[in-house]
Amino acid sequence: MEEFLNDLQESFFTWCNNVVKDHMEREGTMLKRWRPRKNPDGSYDLVCRLIARDEIASKLTVPIPEEYHELLEREYFITHPPDEDDESQ
Repeated sequence: MEEFLNDLQESFFTWCNNVVKDHMEREGTMLKRWRPRKNPDGSYDLVCRLIARDEIASKLTVPIPEEYHELLEREYFITHPPDEDDESQ
């Protein structure tokens, strides 16, 4: 069982897990990696790199609800700059 610092953090990771699970079940894919990405307008997306059964990589981008934006500003981007290029991996 994961340990979370607070209810908002737990809610955010639960939301992320549900987004990934929903897409994987529909598409028969496996998760390679995921991360939040800050957009120029201040909004956030959940960016997932997925591998399909035939091993073709794809990218899923889902807008992150506004209720999690402050959490991401405060905790996530301390070690992950918003301009990190995920296309190279």
